[in-house]
Amino acid sequence: MEKMVKMMAVMGLVMVCACFRIAAQGTPVEGTVEATGKLLKVMAMGAETTGWAIQFEDEVSFGGKPTHAIEVEGDVKKLGKLENKKVTAKGTIVHRSGVEAKDRMVFVVEKIKEWKAPQAEKPSSY
Repeated sequence: MEKMVKMMAVMGLVMVCACFRIAAQGTPVEGTVEATGKLLKVMAMGAETTGWAIQFEDEVSFGGKPTHAIEVEGDVKKLGKLENKKVTAKGTIVHRSGVEAKDRMVFVVEKIKEWKAPQAEKPSSY
C-alpha cells in the first residue's frame, strides 16, 4: 500500500511538471497567418534553425509573443529565389523544440511571393 502511494505521488509530480512545460510553450496561433517582411538566410549555433527567417519592419505578435523576426520553413528553391527581398507569405505557425531553444515558433509557408507596393505607394512617373 505504501509503495502504491509513493508511486501515485511521483506520477502526480510528473503530471504537474508536464503541465508547466505545456504552459511555457505560449498560446498557439490557430489557422492561416499572413506575414510581410524581408526574407533572410540565417544560421544558428547547434544547427537549430530552418536556415530562413522573415524580418519585420515593426514588432509583431504571434500567439501573444512579440518578435521582430520569425523562422521560416518551406520550399528551399522558392525561398532562394526570394532571398533578401520583401515578401508576403501565408502559412501556419508551429512550435518546435530543440536543445538550445526549448520552444521556438516556426512559420510553415504554404504560399510566398515578392511583395508589391500598392498603387498609392508607388512613385510617380513624372
